[in-house]
Amino acid sequence: MKEKELIESCIAGNKQSFEELIGLVQPLVYNLSLRFLWNRMDAEDATQEILIKIITNLSKFDNRSKFNTWAYRVATNYLINLKKTTFEKDPISFNAFSNELNSISKLVSYDLPDKNLLEKEMKTGCTLAMLQCLSRDLRMVFILGSILKIKSNIACEIIEISPENFRKRLEKSRKLMRSFLNSNCGVYNTKNKCRCNKRINSSIACGIITKGHLNFVDNIEVYNNEMEELDSMSGIYQNHGNFKSKLDFSEQLNKMLATKKIINPE
Repeated sequence: MKEKELIESCIAGNKQSFEELIGLVQPLVYNLSLRFLWNRMDAEDATQEILIKIITNLSKFDNRSKFNTWAYRVATNYLINLKKTTFEKDPISFNAFSNELNSISKLVSYDLPDKNLLEKEMKTGCTLAMLQCLSRDLRMVFILGSILKIKSNIACEIIEISPENFRKRLEKSRKLMRSFLNSNCGVYNTKNKCRCNKRINSSIACGIITKGHLNFVDNIEVYNNEMEELDSMSGIYQNHGNFKSKLDFSEQLNKMLATKKIINPE
């Protein structure tokens, strides 16, 4: 079924079309939300709310842009205007993050059988946490332009600013991230002492990593098994793969929307 026909079928209340549309848009909403919010539970809550907004406002989609572009616009508006998250109530700056990374004087390698898994958890969590040092506006621009690789002419439409302003914000966000990575990250700059593997023990000790209840790695659908480009800032983030939530958003939304008589029960 073509995109336009699928949306029209959803508006008409067809349950099967609704589930198909959710299946198409849910991954992009969740991946954007997790990168923007860092916390998995916050991202899942936001994803559900965004999907409700998308479904209940389908009649406002006018086909002047691609549906994914419109869905991203709904998502970015929601996320940028979201009330402070748990993470943001105790905001972190690049300086504070740098001090934390350099506060451990003795870094010990982690060599147990699950070291590769936990190293990926450490690296993913750390690089996503770096994004929280950016203001919401700069963070969103960086995610759209540098991580998701959305072209600037589309990205500026998503966040509803001029192409010139988008490019300025993107360059500013990249400059801040590049400076931080170059001064602190051992993956980005091998002269830095910080290594993901050598931070695992301390992260387990202070509760940042909990074995058996990982926040990122067990929810990643696809891994790039090759090492990312060491001189590439965006390469570090591309290596994350696609995040996949364990929640069945379609089932939950079916129940919620059916009670509001937005979709047909059959």
